[in-house]
Amino acid sequence: MSDAVTEAKKPGFIPPREPLYDWGLAVTAAVDLHNDGSHPNAEDGALLAPKGTPGIIVRIGHAEGTQIPVYLVEFPAGVVVGCLEEEITPADGRRRGVPGVMD
Repeated sequence: MSDAVTEAKKPGFIPPREPLYDWGLAVTAAVDLHNDGSHPNAEDGALLAPKGTPGIIVRIGHAEGTQIPVYLVEFPAGVVVGCLEEEITPADGRRRGVPGVMD
């Protein structure tokens, strides 16, 4: 196989996907949020934040090994949970944004 063909098959850099929500945004839990084993102060499977619980996005990162945004959301009593976009919704009821599309 030629070097040009081999080079074309190598995966390139895929930049992280832009998050839909901003740091500091008030959100609510769209689903019951349970400990998946990553929360050190709760047992596996424990309910961390029931659906409808208000919170604030305190940090935005990306899941390790993926380009998917993860939101650290602080819920009442200082419970901080890593959430995916599908697990939270803006508290003001506005619609979700679309990366790269201006309203």
